[in-house]
Amino acid sequence: MTTDWSELERDALAEAFNVGVGSAAAVLSGMVGAEVMLSVPELQVVDKAAALASFGLAPADRVCAVVQPYGGAFESRALLMFTEVKSYDLVRAVVPDHVAEMRMGDMAQDALIEVGNLVLNACLTAVGELLGCALTTRVPSLVKGEAAEVLEQMEGSEMMLLHMLFSIKDKDIDGYVGFLLDQQAMGALKQAVGNFLSAHL
Repeated sequence: MTTDWSELERDALAEAFNVGVGSAAAVLSGMVGAEVMLSVPELQVVDKAAALASFGLAPADRVCAVVQPYGGAFESRALLMFTEVKSYDLVRAVVPDHVAEMRMGDMAQDALIEVGNLVLNACLTAVGELLGCALTTRVPSLVKGEAAEVLEQMEGSEMMLLHMLFSIKDKDIDGYVGFLLDQQAMGALKQAVGNFLSAHL
């Protein structure tokens, strides 16, 4: 069973994520020397087992995911996931051609981790600032494999999902952001959002 969120609570979190990805887009624009636009649609909270369907992925689809552990007020993992093909598109958009030709060699993997670290840190920072709580991030890693296997490795029973569209150099690249939380952490997050709304409404 997933945690029940009101529309007002979802809107507050979605606004924080919008601020975070706006900051990430500005930094990415500087990295690639071209305008980068990131869109964040409606927030979803689903059971981890239902996450693939929400992402529009089949269990056997090959994906690349940047996994960012974090702690502080809520302890779990955040991930930025692309299909394998889309991850190559993103690497080609943000690194020089001679590096992109290496496909997912070490330098290309580092570039993907850097993008993931940037986006996830921006989102976590914005949520922490909104709620007035400290969230500390740890060293990110890159995980590759079938979508079902990648999610199975992640701890947490519920996922907060965002479908994110990267528009870079005339390319639209779909990515998926997920925040995995157990019921205790999700409850703590919901309480923090409720406290924020009570103080500002």
